[in-house]
Amino acid sequence: MAENDSKISMRNKKVYQSEPFSPRAEYFNKFTGRESELRFVTAAWIAGDSSLPMSPLLIGEPGVGKNRLIYELAQKTGRQLYIFQGHEDVTSEDLACTVRFSDQTGSVMDYMISPLVTAMYNGGICFIDEIGKIRPRALALLVSVLDERRYIDSTLLGERIHAHPGFRFVAATNTADLNLLPEFIISRMRPQINIGYPPREEIDDILREQCKGIKKEVEKLIDLFWMLWTDHGGKIGAIAPRDAIYLFGWASKLSSFETTGGPKTLMESSLEKPYQLTEGHSFTGIRPEHLKQAFQKLFTDRPAIKD
Repeated sequence: MAENDSKISMRNKKVYQSEPFSPRAEYFNKFTGRESELRFVTAAWIAGDSSLPMSPLLIGEPGVGKNRLIYELAQKTGRQLYIFQGHEDVTSEDLACTVRFSDQTGSVMDYMISPLVTAMYNGGICFIDEIGKIRPRALALLVSVLDERRYIDSTLLGERIHAHPGFRFVAATNTADLNLLPEFIISRMRPQINIGYPPREEIDDILREQCKGIKKEVEKLIDLFWMLWTDHGGKIGAIAPRDAIYLFGWASKLSSFETTGGPKTLMESSLEKPYQLTEGHSFTGIRPEHLKQAFQKLFTDRPAIKD
């Protein structure tokens, strides 16, 4: 967002908007599965003259694809996506407006409206990730956003910001944090959509998409992965896509390390002749031993897999 586009005026104050999130295409391959979840969220967001959009809450274990689902929905609905990352130190004013040291001559501080308020102003999507980690006192500011009032009050700005008709809201929480959400938020967030582990077929499709450069070897590697997974006590269809992607990604990096000379090249590197870290590393040339090494470090060397 250009600086001129990001600055707006509120109550005679010059205010900067938050930047929208634009996923880099090279980091996100073809979206796989989740048709019912896409349908539920999209249907909840439909609004008309006599009905307001709903505010879905996505619930699931870490890494199952809650964020990825929202990225896909933002693309499919053609709306800008603004992400607010929840954590326990968030204050109510963080959800509305903050100040920062200014880069502008003659100005000491700049006002910066939050991703939530920017989405409300522009008619975009606000996605609050890890909403369960935000304390109830801060979440109280969301009450008027999530009901028929659709506005937010900022003490810092001295302004009430009403939501653009195109504004849509969604949040996500890990299953373990669901019971931390206060009832005044839970009762306003509907529908609550459980995002479970995808079936094996979807995990396989995700890995095939990630490993397009090694089509001949990928099926054997996928079979090896599931064998390692079940031998370690994991159930088929009970792994987060993020973990599977990390596993194959690290196995590929181990392969790349060997291809570029391995330990010998690394030990011979110096400030004058540094080891190259960007030599076309991608999902290519994975050997079974590299997959086993990666699995050992990512799964075997950590606590046992939960059912």
